Amino acid sequence: MKPVIITNAYLRLVRLLEALEGASDLFCLDATEKKLLDLVAIHYLDNKPLLVSEVIYLSKIGSPATLHRRLSNLQKKGYIRYGDDVDGRKKYLELTTKARDYFAGLGKCVVKAAKLD
Repeated sequence: MKPVIITNAYLRLVRLLEALEGASDLFCLDATEKKLLDLVAIHYLDNKPLLVSEVIYLSKIGSPATLHRRLSNLQKKGYIRYGDDVDGRKKYLELTTKARDYFAGLGKCVVKAAKLD
């Protein structure tokens, strides 16, 4: 693919996301919540669910207190739920239907932006 086509596709995606930002609940998450949800989703996709304790100590994203608060926000907003380990001592992060719909909506944006005239 030519660099111009790739650049145009990306800029079309940016334009589409900006247009949707005010009109959709796809954008009700702050930057830290988005990073956390992306991380949970990537692990979920790889069939390796994250433990809450693993997320809390991701210092590159935020402090433990900030991350704990953002996980609580994601749960209250309906994007994640806590799943128990077999013996109940560990808590895993799971995506909800709302989270899967969120990623499906973003995927549609990518596909729409990538369509070239």
